[in-house]
Amino acid sequence: MTLIFLACFAVCWVLLARHRWGRYLYAIGGNEEAARLSGVPVAWTKTTAYAMSGLMAAIAGICQAAQEQQGDPEAGAGYELTAIAMAVIGGTALSGGRGGLGLTLLGVVTIGYLEKILSINAVPEASRLMLTGVIIVAAVLTQRRRNT
Repeated sequence: MTLIFLACFAVCWVLLARHRWGRYLYAIGGNEEAARLSGVPVAWTKTTAYAMSGLMAAIAGICQAAQEQQGDPEAGAGYELTAIAMAVIGGTALSGGRGGLGLTLLGVVTIGYLEKILSINAVPEASRLMLTGVIIVAAVLTQRRRNT
């Protein structure tokens, strides 16, 4: 699983940091109308971004099913909050246009270790979700304070 994650990370890093499509994504995230007026193919770029998102979700689903050795349609329920927390801790702005994969990897590792520690100590799921929510709120407030 780690090798598949690192391969997906490397592909995404190359696309976002070294490819025109990545610059287009950041431009659209910052201001979609300004990007359109600058000549960015907004519809194509957004469609491709959604397709890449779907591809990565499919890879994650296959890995999850392989790890558990069964398919469960409810297996990923609640992962959205964790994914948002990982991105926000990594410095990705929820308002868009700012972020990077390097620090997001740090957010993934941080939340992953936090989840593992809480799981080992038998902390209930509701408490884990509340703690994740508090982390997101704190990170967003820190971003807002930094931007003003």
